[in-house]
Amino acid sequence: MDNIQLSIIIPIKDIDHWKKNIIKNIQSFKKCEFNYEFLFVYSSPIDKSVSNLQNILKEEKNIIFCLDEGNGIYSAMNKGIESSKGEYLIFVGADDSFNHSRISDFVKILKNNHSDLILFEVLFKGEIKKRKFLKTEGGITTLIHWTLGQPRVHQGIVYKRSFIISKKIRYLTRLKVTSDYIFTSEFCSHKPLIIKKNLPIIFYNIDGFSSKFSYSYRYLEHIKGYFLIPRLRKYLAIVIISRTILILYKFVLNLPRKFKFIS
Repeated sequence: MDNIQLSIIIPIKDIDHWKKNIIKNIQSFKKCEFNYEFLFVYSSPIDKSVSNLQNILKEEKNIIFCLDEGNGIYSAMNKGIESSKGEYLIFVGADDSFNHSRISDFVKILKNNHSDLILFEVLFKGEIKKRKFLKTEGGITTLIHWTLGQPRVHQGIVYKRSFIISKKIRYLTRLKVTSDYIFTSEFCSHKPLIIKKNLPIIFYNIDGFSSKFSYSYRYLEHIKGYFLIPRLRKYLAIVIISRTILILYKFVLNLPRKFKFIS
């Protein structure tokens, strides 16, 4: 399909439990007059759950299954960038759900948008309250917020593909859990045109992939990621100081549960 406006990139593995969720997401976009593609990226050897999904969706349009010869979720996301054709990209998990009642609003924004990065809101599954991490948009203030560890949830961010390609931005496959954070930090370091929309587009599964890693581990990966990216390395001291403070803060919060104080 020509002039694809949005590529929805989803790494998939062992997805039998999320098969209905994936199909529901596809159905919600079918109702819109909008050029899109769902790009499912899987690794070799293909597992049975992925084969089952391929079989179910074989008659559907705008569905692409793409083999990634690499290893891991971030390798799959890089493969998605290389294989996608959309003007804009969004990266979601098989366990994340689009806000089906607001898809038409989401599409309308994309159709009338010319920015490099769109920050949408995210709803955590089981919660009504929206998560708002970033209160500013554009310029150095956005990069500072990312550097200080106050980003938005990755699944609520839409990226312009041509910007990613021209700046040669890719996910760091050497990181286990925070490469999406580093990816956006690097994106922001190139001073993109950014807009912020008060529209929740994703129900994010808080018990998903990243929940298996502690805050301390994630913060240490932030430091490693900023060191590995030349453009971000000059902010490394700020990241080290801020993450040390955050780790200490988390530790102090947990003290009452770990120790019994005697007055």
